[in-house]
Amino acid sequence: IPALWCGSWTAVQDTVYNGNNTQYSIKPTIFEYFRKQKGASAEECFYVLKFITSLWLPSFHQNYGPQYWPTFRSQGSSDNEVANQNKYVIINFHPHFLWVYLADVDGAGHSGNWTNYVGAIHNADSIVADLWNFAQADLFYQNSTYLFVTNDHGRHDDQHGGFSGHGDGCEGCRHIMFLALGPDIKQNYVSSQYHRIPDMAVTASHLLNINPEYASGQVMDEMVQPTPIVENEIDALKDFSLSQNYPNPFNPTTNIEFSIPKSEFVTLKVYNILGEEVATLVSERLAAGSYKYDWDASSLASGVYLYRIQAGEYVEVKKMILLR
Repeated sequence: IPALWCGSWTAVQDTVYNGNNTQYSIKPTIFEYFRKQKGASAEECFYVLKFITSLWLPSFHQNYGPQYWPTFRSQGSSDNEVANQNKYVIINFHPHFLWVYLADVDGAGHSGNWTNYVGAIHNADSIVADLWNFAQADLFYQNSTYLFVTNDHGRHDDQHGGFSGHGDGCEGCRHIMFLALGPDIKQNYVSSQYHRIPDMAVTASHLLNINPEYASGQVMDEMVQPTPIVENEIDALKDFSLSQNYPNPFNPTTNIEFSIPKSEFVTLKVYNILGEEVATLVSERLAAGSYKYDWDASSLASGVYLYRIQAGEYVEVKKMILLR
């Protein structure tokens, strides 16, 4: 797990945290890279898992550390309960980075019961599919989200003790599953290149445009399909922007600013958390320039709202909070 977090093989340190014996990673984690380099708040980065008293911890690194840890949501005792908690987090917080740990496969494997083990795998597969479909039905994540699915270790093959254990260098223990979905991921592609656990966090960092400066893994770039951009359009595309509304949270009015580098037909709409349109601020062709629109939400209830701009091929979604 520390190697998955850190993008590097890393030592861990024993500690006592909130009265419980646990360990923390020596090297910084992808959570810390993301929050520090993106300037992201704790509510934009979540780690969701079942209830565990001795949570493994990210690092106390002098350049990163606890001020950049994710928000831990450790509740429930099964993968299904974790899946429900995950939906709660998505609906109420819409984090930009979400790490979900499904532990039932490991527990069922160690029980030695093959039927329970296979059942836990099928259930985890179903949860992954449901999570992906749930995200794609949400305007905040739709067509702009990457999903990585993997395991932190394999299991013994039959020649080394069977499925209920793990921990050596046998082929079974070294066999790690990996699935990637997202806008720039090649569809129906199977890589034949050899990779290691640290490569996953480094690849995620690459797609997030963050620098995992203490990592040692490699980007799995063979699975990424570059989006072709005509050379003279590069600078123009960079000039599209959608600012965070101000103030945020707000009551009852706020303003939204955006810029477009060329004349485009622009739509700027506001949606509630269920994806229902509640307001249209712009729906017309605009000249190149910067624009600011005020929105009055006096008739609406408190809650999280999404605002979405589309200008030609440029699409972006941000969230805002109305507090009465």
